[in-house]
Amino acid sequence: MQETAQGTSSQEIAQGMSTQEAPAYEIKGRTMSLEEWDLTVQVESPVDFTSLSYHGYNIKEYYESLDLMYYFNMLNGPTYMSLVRHFWVRAHVYERKAAKKEMDENVLIDPTLAGKTREEMGFEPFIGTEIRSSVMGIPVYISQDIIAFVIRRASEGSFKDELDNNKKSPWNEIVNQTMFDNKKKGAYSDLSMEKKMLLKIQNENLLPKGGGSDQPSLEHRVFLHYFILKEKANVPKYIFKHMIKTLRESCNSPIFRFFIFNYFMCVYLCLHVIIIYL
Repeated sequence: MQETAQGTSSQEIAQGMSTQEAPAYEIKGRTMSLEEWDLTVQVESPVDFTSLSYHGYNIKEYYESLDLMYYFNMLNGPTYMSLVRHFWVRAHVYERKAAKKEMDENVLIDPTLAGKTREEMGFEPFIGTEIRSSVMGIPVYISQDIIAFVIRRASEGSFKDELDNNKKSPWNEIVNQTMFDNKKKGAYSDLSMEKKMLLKIQNENLLPKGGGSDQPSLEHRVFLHYFILKEKANVPKYIFKHMIKTLRESCNSPIFRFFIFNYFMCVYLCLHVIIIYL
């Protein structure tokens, strides 16, 4: 499914965050069998576009065309590994199914609530899928719009999911043509040096993955296809969907070591705590 999504504006998110009441403390247990110290955090690597340009690889223009230069400038900041680990082992995906279950459980406790709306039950309205956790007892939520707010990039553009490395997908020929100038899939060694750099940056800074760069999934190849053609992709949505997929793998596999963005999530967590207590 290809779509163009328009997310909530940065101004609306900032206003909502600044006017919210301080939430009650929430003691939240782990949602996965992994301990905090078992997790592998992939820290983003700063990209020196000036040095690359000096050596003949002017790849900065690809990220400028997708309005991502603010995000790449963020990568020069500090990282907070312990904060990320604390957040992640207590995180869960809150979606419409979970919201309905929340209401059903309330009806079981008090049958007179049957047929009531979320607001009438005392819940906040369901506005979309979120990753929910807590840091030092403070509830913290991450959504697609929050990611857009933090990286200062509108949540809009092309998006393609549910590909699952389908060999019969027409996207295979499309991305092969973009990456290898041939409808048949080539090897990593067949990529130009510029495209190898774009793939490396994608794997380390946008959709982090474990292992090497020589076997990208179809989803990763489609995402790279948008960058090579300088086509506006819905980067916040790609990042958020990737986080959800990684979180579910962390929860379902006792041996899975997650690879996740470190910096922008920490920036949001810190902003969240600071705004609440200003």
